[in-house]
Amino acid sequence: MKKRIRLFLCLTLIAALAGCGKDSSVSERAEEQSVGVSKEASLSEMDTVFREASVSEGVNASDDTLSDTEGIDVDLTILSRTMVYSEVYNMMVTPEDYMGKTVKMKGSFNYYYDAETDNDYFTCIIQDATACCAQGIEFVLTEDYHYPEDYPQLGSEITVVGVFDTYMEGEFLYCTLKDAKLV
Repeated sequence: MKKRIRLFLCLTLIAALAGCGKDSSVSERAEEQSVGVSKEASLSEMDTVFREASVSEGVNASDDTLSDTEGIDVDLTILSRTMVYSEVYNMMVTPEDYMGKTVKMKGSFNYYYDAETDNDYFTCIIQDATACCAQGIEFVLTEDYHYPEDYPQLGSEITVVGVFDTYMEGEFLYCTLKDAKLV
């Protein structure tokens, strides 16, 4: 029992440290030790692990679904809700691992207009399996789309495909899918 309490406290401390500061070396070492996967593992290896885990969790990965993944580097639509939420979190924490990758994701459409910057922001929001937490990725559709006529209703389910990128706005780094399309 004491070992479990110690393990829980250690994991809680590691999680707290991972969210603090810019130096992620502590969280990277803890992640490597606790998960048993080195930072150098390729995205294709991780994608294979996620696919296998998703299939074992009952996600329907039929031949039709897999054939739709051609040209997609990271297909979040074939993963379970838990795995999708985890992968999106990973994208936020280590965006450099996803730069230039074509990402396909499914979630709720959301829109925000910032009057200060006069910018429109469109996001695909994904909830975890318990629907208590949500994360999303902003996307910028190709010039073929015009808001609001070519966009879905707020809150409706969408599937978006785009190239993962980051940008700075003020002092903050944001993740986005550029040159995106609704599918």
